Amino acid sequence: MIDFEHVSKQYKHNAKPALEDVNFHVDDGEFVFLLGHSGAGKSTLLKLILRETLPTSGKVTVLGK
Repeated sequence: MIDFEHVSKQYKHNAKPALEDVNFHVDDGEFVFLLGHSGAGKSTLLKLILRETLPTSGKVTVLGK
């Protein structure tokens, strides 16, 4: 299970956020695709799921943690 609750990520102060107020839920066993144009925040979203980086605001939950 993956939950994003009002997640935002900004890398530099006063820069445009990589992600802003993102909300979604992926259930156990569900298969999803991540699509978007260059600069849409796909890599940032994956880094947040893998906890390679932390959100500026909001809550990311993966497998209940």
